[in-house]
Amino acid sequence: MDQRIEKMISYAHGLTYEDLPDEVVVRAKELVLDTIGCALGAAQSPPAGIVRSVASRVTSSTPATVMISGTRTTPDMATFANGVMARYLDWNDGYFGLHGGGHPSDMLAPTLAAVEAVRGGGKEVILGLALGYEIQCGLADAGGMDVKIGGNQTLDGGMGAVVLGSRILGLNREQMAHAINLAIAACRPLGQQSRGQLSHWKEAHVANASRNGIFCAMMAAEGLTGPEFDFAEPTQLLPFGGEGRGFRIMEAGIKHFPAGYFSQSAIETMQELRPQVRRLEDIKAIRLQTFPNGFNAMGSDPSRWRPTNHETADHSLPFVMAVALMEGDLTTRHYDQEYYLRPDVRAVMDKITIRVGEECVQAWPDQSLNIVEVELQSGEVLGAQVGLPLGHHKHPMTDANLEHKFRPMAEEYGKLPSSQVDRLLNRIRHLEEVQDISEVLRLTVGPSN
Repeated sequence: MDQRIEKMISYAHGLTYEDLPDEVVVRAKELVLDTIGCALGAAQSPPAGIVRSVASRVTSSTPATVMISGTRTTPDMATFANGVMARYLDWNDGYFGLHGGGHPSDMLAPTLAAVEAVRGGGKEVILGLALGYEIQCGLADAGGMDVKIGGNQTLDGGMGAVVLGSRILGLNREQMAHAINLAIAACRPLGQQSRGQLSHWKEAHVANASRNGIFCAMMAAEGLTGPEFDFAEPTQLLPFGGEGRGFRIMEAGIKHFPAGYFSQSAIETMQELRPQVRRLEDIKAIRLQTFPNGFNAMGSDPSRWRPTNHETADHSLPFVMAVALMEGDLTTRHYDQEYYLRPDVRAVMDKITIRVGEECVQAWPDQSLNIVEVELQSGEVLGAQVGLPLGHHKHPMTDANLEHKFRPMAEEYGKLPSSQVDRLLNRIRHLEEVQDISEVLRLTVGPSN
């Protein structure tokens, strides 16, 4: 057996809720709150309608709930639908190390589905989420599961989902090994979801890998076997959390703005500089220094200067910087109102140049440092830099910050009454006391549904 698979199995079987420090339990609840909020905020989006419609056509004797609609479907389809909605706004968390990263809150959808399938409660959700973070982020830290693919959040997420799903569904060691091997065989990502003008697959690729992970766990539980993988050049997994070691869930950052993780500090720099710019016409040039991850994902492709849809715009450094400078903020309405197509916004975007800066390279991944200079027509140069934006794990949001982010998504987009939002917040904040996770999921469904 591949030594990494064996290590993941041993860790999954050994980890218990009682092993989790209090700070991990608190952090898990914060991330459950934030991720459910992101899903509710995507309620009216086209992909959300599509996945809820498809999920409604599939029934199961061990059903799991699709948020917003309340549809009861198979655990794997609930994983996919909830995962797509949680990712659509690109407002869910981020975790990045030297060798890779992603959005490990993708692990909430498979956790909720698996826990509901076994009629579990909040403690099982917290445990499953912490386990999923360790596997997905641990693989990212190691450079990925497959050296031929390299660090890839799709495969890493699929591994997290199949391991946590197998643990929650009660698979033994042999069954879990087959489930993991089945998931590897079925998930060989291409990485095309991040290139050029982006599509709905940007919010669906890890959701699909997670759906596949839960499906493979369900199949292995019934006796389906998988091919045995033994990679010739395996990456080496670093120790997982516990026994005095920190848990990776504590190093995930929660986003303040609905945009790619790498742009959070760039947006804050534009907010800082905005009061010093009297008129947009006074700007001659805007120069951004960033780190390679930000440049490659959000600032290198020509499509980032001419986004034509939400998916590309929220991964465009020029767009999010321009809006923050012009409006003083970046919210979901800027995508709903298609600011990315406006000539005045594009005129500001055209003044922006982006390059990798040595100071930013040295700061990464401890900081997501972005340095901005705004040169005015007068010759004056304004400067600002931010390395620890609000939401970074070294500059965490308060509970009030999290609720301020959550409520508009739940009430305005999710169409939940304020009193129901109060109850939902209360249940998540006391998640360890919840005996049946279906109780929480039902609270994501508005009266009109």
